[in-house]
Amino acid sequence: MGLRDETNKQQQQRVVEEVIEKLSPPSSIRHLYMEGYFGSRLPNWMMVPATCGFKSLRILRMDKLHYCTQLPDGLCQLPSLETLAIYNAPTIRSVGPEFQSPSPLAVGGGIDVTARSVVTFPNLTFLRLAGLCEWEEWEWEEQGEDATVDAVAMPALKVLQIIDCKLSCLPPGLASSRRHALRELCLYKLSNLTYIENFPSVVQLQVLYCPELRRISDLSKLQKIEISYSPNMEVLEGVPSLDSMEMRDGTMETVPEYLTTVTPRYFKLTCSEKLYKSLLTGSSSCEYHKISHIKSCAIDYFRRR
Repeated sequence: MGLRDETNKQQQQRVVEEVIEKLSPPSSIRHLYMEGYFGSRLPNWMMVPATCGFKSLRILRMDKLHYCTQLPDGLCQLPSLETLAIYNAPTIRSVGPEFQSPSPLAVGGGIDVTARSVVTFPNLTFLRLAGLCEWEEWEWEEQGEDATVDAVAMPALKVLQIIDCKLSCLPPGLASSRRHALRELCLYKLSNLTYIENFPSVVQLQVLYCPELRRISDLSKLQKIEISYSPNMEVLEGVPSLDSMEMRDGTMETVPEYLTTVTPRYFKLTCSEKLYKSLLTGSSSCEYHKISHIKSCAIDYFRRR
């Protein structure tokens, strides 16, 4: 029965892939939403070089790609794409460099290197990758010192949200010193993430449910940060512009030591009832000195329902 079910599934996948291959949208399309795609590979019209025809596509959303094992490598050449959201692709384990940069093409027995100089995702401002729950590796090296700012992939990216995956670190090509447009970074349920560093333009950072996170450093323009349910954080440094900070963790019974090294104008803490009552006693609390240098503090605790 199991073999028959697997054979039937493969046959259905082939049918779905053949049908979707014939349903290539018109090149003038502006918004495209694909949901519940059953195939194991995305159609060729989403791959290099066919996507070059979709010059007007601005918003692309794909959801429930349960059997796709890789992201299409043609998306980076969409010249007008502004918003890209990919949800629920649980079989993707690795994202290679071909996703954010075109692969060099073989020409006459050699390699056409002009593809490397093409600006990829030139107008993408919003990127959300959510529910790639087995995603462990993002291969994306930073370009060499001779590369120009304009040659950086996703040069216009302003908002990045990564939700529910197993990445242990963010790639150098994303955390690049040449990336100047990125303002908001949201990392939610990255179960293996250990550090965040070298984002020179990020102004707002949200870190939620990242249990292995140890260090956040070198975010020179960071103004607002939220750290929730990331109990192993040890270091917060290189954030001279920090203005507002919020921490939320109903299990927190001691104030993190790294708070003594930062001076936000405003700080909000939502913690356990035990820590809350201790901090209310002011200077008599052994934890209060860690936040006494912050001028404006709001402290609360999670109430049991």
